[in-house]
Amino acid sequence: MRYTPDDIWSEILSELGDVARKDPYLKQAKPTELTEDELTVSVSTPITRDEIEKRFLPDINRLLIPRLGQDKALNIIVRPNTPKRSTDPTTEPMTDSTPLLPTSDTTPDQESPQSETGLNPQYTFDRFIVGTSNRLSHAAAVAVSENPGKSYNPLFFYGGVGLGKTHLLHAIGNHIQEHRMNLKVVYVSSETFMNEYIESIIRSSTTSRDFREKYRTADVLLIDDIQFLQRKEGTQEEFFNTFNELHLNSNQIVMTSDRPPKNLENVEERLRSRFEWGMLADISAPLFETRVAILRQKCIDHQFDSVSDNVLNYIAEVVEGNIRKLEGALTHLVANASIFSEELTVDFAQRTLSHIQPAPVAYQHKAITADDIQKAVARYYGIKVSELKSSKRTKLLAFPRQIAMYLCRELTNLSLTEVASAFGRRDHTTVMHACDRIEQAIGQDPELNQIINSLIESIS
Repeated sequence: MRYTPDDIWSEILSELGDVARKDPYLKQAKPTELTEDELTVSVSTPITRDEIEKRFLPDINRLLIPRLGQDKALNIIVRPNTPKRSTDPTTEPMTDSTPLLPTSDTTPDQESPQSETGLNPQYTFDRFIVGTSNRLSHAAAVAVSENPGKSYNPLFFYGGVGLGKTHLLHAIGNHIQEHRMNLKVVYVSSETFMNEYIESIIRSSTTSRDFREKYRTADVLLIDDIQFLQRKEGTQEEFFNTFNELHLNSNQIVMTSDRPPKNLENVEERLRSRFEWGMLADISAPLFETRVAILRQKCIDHQFDSVSDNVLNYIAEVVEGNIRKLEGALTHLVANASIFSEELTVDFAQRTLSHIQPAPVAYQHKAITADDIQKAVARYYGIKVSELKSSKRTKLLAFPRQIAMYLCRELTNLSLTEVASAFGRRDHTTVMHACDRIEQAIGQDPELNQIINSLIESIS
């Protein structure tokens, strides 16, 4: 029998099963060539190639042997997709009043390692889009970075998911490190702070001294997601003492939260009152003009040079949520244009993004649970919730499980330990590893980013 690349690839996917056919990485692979030595498939990103090799290559090569012979093997090549340039005659430029945004030599598609302090060097002030909804927060962040410990201390950012709180936190640290290299900057999430505190208690008095030395001698302490201190009485006590020590010495403290201090339930009143000593900066959803500016920056970051201003305006009109939703819609649109060889016109955007519409009022404030997330992920990948929560570590279950753990951290207020428990795990480090892996993959793989946003939409 004479096999074609498509024939072989279809048979391989069929034998791998439903989970493999729905896998976001395998779905990107396109069979291109079949020679005497190998079957070649192409993918759009290096991370897609690496994930397929890591999770599926041995099984695929095993299935190739009875069909093509002992020497046959899978060859994966990377060929980036390039969407077609729009030739929409109705395309018109935006008005001169809408500023073009600064560019950078490094884009999010190019992975940058975090600095030793944990700061992401890509999160800088010149990459932060300033609009009416975040102008005050940006100004406060700049003031603190130029005069730490003197302007607003503490500085407390609060707002919904995906609005730029963490970006500003890193930007402050990066600016200080660049211009005040003599200052000790410490960035930490409240979850990491708690885990390090627990570890210091378990190990020894020396470890406890090292823990306090690390945080209480910081010139600038940047702590993310302070809301996760809720119900952690011992950690609250330790942070209270750390806060007092730093504030007494005029060392800068900057925090982020998904809600204002007064709404932090199960946090001691004395700690909440200290959060309000300095400045509270609310970051709300971006207005239309800011959304357009954000989309322009994303086009620069991801080299989407085929997207017209009219299309960007349309996306900004129909997506009124956070920045992640904007980027997800843009990526979804560009990916579809590439896959189906369509021109990026407004009409195509309307058809492709027809699923985006405001949620009914009755569901806008629905509390999302780990069970909701597990059901949605299991449904998408065609597996059972019990398999997500099982101890099985097969490659076909591990990735969906990591996505579900990541979404639990993004969409709920559960701690790492609570997320681990929801999946039948005792060790929270499993959740930390899952979140780190998915977060890194999202930044490099547009299709995975699209899948994550689709799952978020369905869950919400």
